Amino acid sequence: MKGKAAFIVGAAVGYVLGTRAGRDQFEKIKASARSALEHPAVKDKVAQAEEKINDVVREQGAKVTDQVASMVKERFAGGGSGGSAAPSAGTADEPSNGPTSTWDTPRG
Repeated sequence: MKGKAAFIVGAAVGYVLGTRAGRDQFEKIKASARSALEHPAVKDKVAQAEEKINDVVREQGAKVTDQVASMVKERFAGGGSGGSAAPSAGTADEPSNGPTSTWDTPRG
């Protein structure tokens, strides 16, 4: 149902913007948005937001990088709760969820 509603709304917006009157209205909206962005108070708020975002990214970026690096190391070392990097095929004596096709079957 959400998909149908989104399609209908999108089609209606596209139709309105596609008509000449709709295009004129769109150009007016675009011009007013552009002039609002040029206002000094808005520029100050945008600059403050950019600064705050950059600070958070710098602060959190190192933490995220360290976490990703340790997860990759664990995965390739075979440690952690994720198990080993490659699933074992099992032996004839023990049941396995092993290969599902001939492409997965180890040779040798």
